[in-house]
Amino acid sequence: MSVFRKREALLHHYVPDFLPHRQEELERLKKWFEPVLSEKVNMKVHIYGPMGTGKTVLCNRLGRYLMDEAERRGVNLKFININLAYTPKPYYVMSSLMEKVVGNPGLGLGPEEMLINIVEKICSEDMKLVVALDEVDTYIMEKRDPKILYMLPRVHELDQRAAGRISLIYISRSLKWLDRLDEATLDTLGRTAAVKLEKYGPEEIEDILNYRVEEAFKPAAVPPEIVEFTAQISYRCGGMRYALELLLGAGMIADSEGSSTVKADYIRIVHAGIPKGANGAIYPDELSIHKQMLLKAIMDGLRSGGGPYLTFEEAYDLYTVECESQDKDAEDKETIQSYLQDLKSEGYILLKRREGEVLIGMEYPFDRLYEDLERAMREALRRP
Repeated sequence: MSVFRKREALLHHYVPDFLPHRQEELERLKKWFEPVLSEKVNMKVHIYGPMGTGKTVLCNRLGRYLMDEAERRGVNLKFININLAYTPKPYYVMSSLMEKVVGNPGLGLGPEEMLINIVEKICSEDMKLVVALDEVDTYIMEKRDPKILYMLPRVHELDQRAAGRISLIYISRSLKWLDRLDEATLDTLGRTAAVKLEKYGPEEIEDILNYRVEEAFKPAAVPPEIVEFTAQISYRCGGMRYALELLLGAGMIADSEGSSTVKADYIRIVHAGIPKGANGAIYPDELSIHKQMLLKAIMDGLRSGGGPYLTFEEAYDLYTVECESQDKDAEDKETIQSYLQDLKSEGYILLKRREGEVLIGMEYPFDRLYEDLERAMREALRRP
């Protein structure tokens, strides 16, 4: 017998029907997008907040509402979420969008040609698009080509029939990435409509967990004190995503032990096994592919060398080898130095200087992190 009723409800990409402590923001977004459903206009909206505040799930819940409501009204509308952390160039962004709109990835075409195909499709089928650009801050802060942010809002210049057909949602952890854009791009992408999501408190995490537990587990499988215990731990270590991971892992232990309930010891076991950094839990699938390859190279070097640190040159050499093995062009040293600072601030690595040399180390055991990283890289490399 399993303690689970609907295990899927604990996965971070699951979109529930109700969003505790995010309904106010959802209703605000619904009102903003009402003209998209009823008039020939588009919207450009920012959704931003720290990791674990529900940005993506809020956006995807809005997308599901818009598609359901559009179908009810007889409007041809498609919602698309593209994670820019895995799209290093405008080509890959547009290829992903073309595949989801037209049905093929436009191999051999340039981004502008792909956009022409997309515009022809939406105009000929009287279609509207709502495109969420997730982790847009990662894309821009890693010095990727911002052309995509200029092209998409200006599709009407390719074909007047496309005016008002593509709405955009920019999802980010903060709005600092806007400082990297030139004035022309800023004026094009829009800056007025924004929803800021604050970090959940422990009581809010507990409320959300109670809702997810009701969906995911059989009655009485997770006692109230276990939900409260999980919320208290998660508040310090990564928020809602961490809480869901704890309960999923604890439920799997309960099944393997033949227990009808999730126990505190099961939560503790999972908690001890999740990699942690300066900002709590760390999730390599939220890193761009080049940061993933760099982190893997660092761990490979530390594991084979046995010492506490690698030099920057050693890490960079290992990173270039990893790029070659994955058929990717390596970034330059200056860019990799900026990635190292990001990995440090996000809790993955330690950096120190000794006699003018940069040394790279890791504070925590990385067996579990390495396993998660390899999985994340496999998924990222499968994306177009």
